Amino acid sequence: MNDPEPEHMYERIAAAVRDQILARTLEPGERLPTQEELCETFGASRIVVRRALDLLEAEGLINRVQGGRATVRLYDPLIRRASLHYRSDPGAPFAEEAIATERVPRYTHETKPDRAGLETAHRLKIGVGDEVMRTDYVSYADDEPMMTVASFEPLAITQGTPIEKPEEGPLMGAGIIDRFTSIGLRPTTVVERLHSRMPRPSEAEKLNLRPGIPVVVIVRIAYREDRPLETADILLAAHQYKLEYVTKVDPLPAE
Repeated sequence: MNDPEPEHMYERIAAAVRDQILARTLEPGERLPTQEELCETFGASRIVVRRALDLLEAEGLINRVQGGRATVRLYDPLIRRASLHYRSDPGAPFAEEAIATERVPRYTHETKPDRAGLETAHRLKIGVGDEVMRTDYVSYADDEPMMTVASFEPLAITQGTPIEKPEEGPLMGAGIIDRFTSIGLRPTTVVERLHSRMPRPSEAEKLNLRPGIPVVVIVRIAYREDRPLETADILLAAHQYKLEYVTKVDPLPAE
């Protein structure tokens, strides 16, 4: 059998180094071999080795500085279990996710009235320009930004109620299930649609992303029957997260 094509050599090099990082043979903070040493070890050119390092950096496994040697980056992604976010009395799911990796969680938020843009209006089945309450969140683990959320709720539903401002009042910080339940509109369905893309400049700045790292976008819509109650754009740094979805399988019908 022939060896893999030369253009795939950088993937083989990256895989070998990745295995050492994930097995903690190379510890967080430890310096990688020099490019010259990697060239000699793998019989590859500097260009190929550089591409392998580019790949490992994009995956969030190493840090590189101009003129210095690459070092191993702590790789311990948070696991987002979607079902835990949409239960009654959800606690603090992000905090639990961060604490599970022995990191200290915190988040910031800003709430303000806004007008629905085209996409938001389409999701909420309201008119473009209708009033919504917008809340922007940034979640951190050990002061490293991990996730941003932009949430929109129609003021036609929430205005004048105790949940008009999500981070104020008796239900401050509660999940969307309990908040809307408190005004007689318990959600019946929450839909999440996922896609990935490269971040916009402002998003890369908020999440402190290095060039080449994509984001995972989760578009959320909460419904009561067929009436949308809330929608959100959730952005995750792709190298910081693993997403877990559990689907229960119906038992076989009784014979």
